[in-house]
Amino acid sequence: MIPAKESLLAKWTEVFSGNGFALKSRPRLRRLAALVIAASVGVSFSLARADDTAPPSAGGTDTAALLDRVRELEAKVDKLEASQKENKATEDAEIDYIRRDTEAHSQLFQPLPPLSSGYDPTTGFVIRSDDGAFSLRPGLVLDIRNDTTYRENIPKGGGGEVAKIGDDTQNGFDLTRVRLTLAGNYTQNVDYFLQFQDDQGTSFGLLDAYIQYHFGGGSPFSVKVGQFKDPIWHERSLSEANLLTVDRSLVEALLGGGETSRVQGAALIYDRDRVRLQGVIHDGYNSLNTKFYDAGGLAGGVGGGNGVTPTNFGASARGEYLVLGTRSGDLHPFHQYDGGFTALGAQQNILVAGVGADYSEAGSNGVLFQTADLQFDTTSGFSAYVAYLGDYRDLHANQGVAPGNFYDPGFVIQAAYLVTDKLEPFARYDYTYLAGGSEAKSLGVVDHAVQEITLGANYYLYHQNLKFTLDGTWLPDGAPSDTDALGVLKDSGNNEFVLRAQCQLAL
Repeated sequence: MIPAKESLLAKWTEVFSGNGFALKSRPRLRRLAALVIAASVGVSFSLARADDTAPPSAGGTDTAALLDRVRELEAKVDKLEASQKENKATEDAEIDYIRRDTEAHSQLFQPLPPLSSGYDPTTGFVIRSDDGAFSLRPGLVLDIRNDTTYRENIPKGGGGEVAKIGDDTQNGFDLTRVRLTLAGNYTQNVDYFLQFQDDQGTSFGLLDAYIQYHFGGGSPFSVKVGQFKDPIWHERSLSEANLLTVDRSLVEALLGGGETSRVQGAALIYDRDRVRLQGVIHDGYNSLNTKFYDAGGLAGGVGGGNGVTPTNFGASARGEYLVLGTRSGDLHPFHQYDGGFTALGAQQNILVAGVGADYSEAGSNGVLFQTADLQFDTTSGFSAYVAYLGDYRDLHANQGVAPGNFYDPGFVIQAAYLVTDKLEPFARYDYTYLAGGSEAKSLGVVDHAVQEITLGANYYLYHQNLKFTLDGTWLPDGAPSDTDALGVLKDSGNNEFVLRAQCQLAL
């Protein structure tokens, strides 16, 4: 006897959907179940037609019911298959999330958001995150210079490192500056700056390395730690890429930042509205690249002989006040002030007054550097700068200079005018008086007054980034020591002429 269709269908249904088979866990057999059931229906239908004992009407009715049941079972199989795909996608997403979360938390710093790069005319080439929380600005300053120096009546032994007598002319090229910088921010509150140099006559090494933390919530305070320029001298604080003349003034080299150079320490900075203040605790003037137990002041004084070395500690302070100008939104006069002595790119007329001091101590000896300055920039193309510089030495022990009190004053005044947006003539005069002490005799200083008169012009090919500078300097009293970076050689008490031509690339 052929089994009844209902019994056959029930058997296959029991086999494929019973608790013991678990179709859901056997995805390859799901479609097979539907095919087997369909085949069973077909066989049952054929057998039914061959069975003369079954009434025709019952066969038709049973076939339709079986087809409906097959469709119902196929629908269930499709639903199970879709459910499994959805569960698999959910499981894969959860596994991927766990993997990425584990990788992220296994790192010291959280991964940065997507980065973009490009060239910003105000800051140069920059790599930054889309949310502004991270940026990196690599920089380069390259100064290629030709120096010609003519000296008159050099006495025997008075020619400095170029041991000549009588009249002497020196000419040649050098890479006066080769500077590499890395600057930017990490989070909105932290700035960083690194600078390396391979200037002429020096070995490759570190100049600046500091981080600056800005307090949030609109606070005007920030803290800077590391190695940086002694902040009291405005002429020294300017980037080498933003100087007006080929190089800084001789008085600045003898009494200013050329003496104090970099310091290692911590600074507290206040910057709001018209006032900017800075106070620094450091290891003593000129303490760059020294260990914590080492002393600074290793190259201080005219020719390294001011009598205050090596230093034990020091402190610096500088204050600046915006006398003329408006500070609002993106209009920041101090950014214009820090951008150089030129009126190139001036957004408004500004007048800024500054004062600063540095006290460094070496045992019982101490030196107080001080300065006061004014800078005036206009949108009409005229710019001017004047500064007073001085150092007071209180010497109780012989550290290369006999004990005593000495005061060395000096000043600089300069002006420039943009004839066009490309051409800018300038003039500068600076004066230094070396009061004396035994170092004056050891240096062979004949005339204690040192004067420098400079005339020249800038030609801006592309702002300060690419420019050509030509200037000539007359020193009617010569120079008390060699200052190679300025193209000045020792010839105290006699005429000296210096002609400098420089091409600068700053990125």
